[in-house]
Amino acid sequence: METPVNAPFKEKVRLEFAKLREMTFKNKMEHIWEYYKFHIICFLTILFVVIGLLNVWVFNPKPDAALFISWNSGFATDEQVDRLAEVLGERLVEDGAREVVEVAQFYFSNNDPSVSMASAQRLVAMLSTGMIDLFILDHDLLENYSTSGFLMPLDTVLAEIKTRNPEVHSRIEENVVSMMCEVDVDVVERRMVGIKIGNSPLFTELGMFSQGLFLSVSATSGKFENVVEAMIMFFE
Repeated sequence: METPVNAPFKEKVRLEFAKLREMTFKNKMEHIWEYYKFHIICFLTILFVVIGLLNVWVFNPKPDAALFISWNSGFATDEQVDRLAEVLGERLVEDGAREVVEVAQFYFSNNDPSVSMASAQRLVAMLSTGMIDLFILDHDLLENYSTSGFLMPLDTVLAEIKTRNPEVHSRIEENVVSMMCEVDVDVVERRMVGIKIGNSPLFTELGMFSQGLFLSVSATSGKFENVVEAMIMFFE
C-alpha cells in the first residue's frame, strides 16, 4: 500500500501507521531505516551535540582559572608544576569545583620551528583574550616581552603589596628589574617589569629551579587581586 504523493499530511501519517501495523517487527525496522535514516542520523547527531554542550556548560563545566601562569623559560617537572598550582590554589581558590590555578609550560624549540610557531600563536591568542596573568621568563624573553607590550609595569602591583605586606615588599624590591617597556602605542619608557625569583622561598620549598628566571605580570590580566596575592606568596 503506497502512500499517495499529494495526500494531506494527516492522511500520510494515517496511511504510514496502517502500513507499519501490517509488517513484522523486522520489516518495520527495515522500512523505518530505509525511509527515515537521514532524519534519524540528523536527529542523533544533534542530540549528541546538545548533550555534549549541556555537559560542558551545565552539568560539568570546566572550572575558571583563578590564576593562569605561563611558564616560558627554565625547566620544571610536571609534579613540580602541579604542586605549584596546588599551593597557590590553597589560598586563591575558595571553591575548587568552580575555580583552579593553572600553570602551563610553553616550549619554544630552536630545532623545531613548527613547535615554536604553534606555541607563539597559542601565546598571542591567550594574551589577546586576557587568559594569562603571570609569566615566568628568562632575561632575553623578559626584554622581548617588555618591548613588545606583553608586560604590565609593576608600579601599581608593588604599591599594593607594600600596603598589604611591607616585609614581603622589601624582599621583592631587592629583586625588581627595570627594562624598556611599551606603555602605549609608540611610547616606550624604562619601567619595573620583572622580579628575580631565584631567592623565592616558595620555589626553594618546592625544589624548583629558578635561577636566572623572572616573574612578570601580563599586560592583559584582569585578576589584580589574585596576582597580588600570588606574588606575595612567592616571597613570604
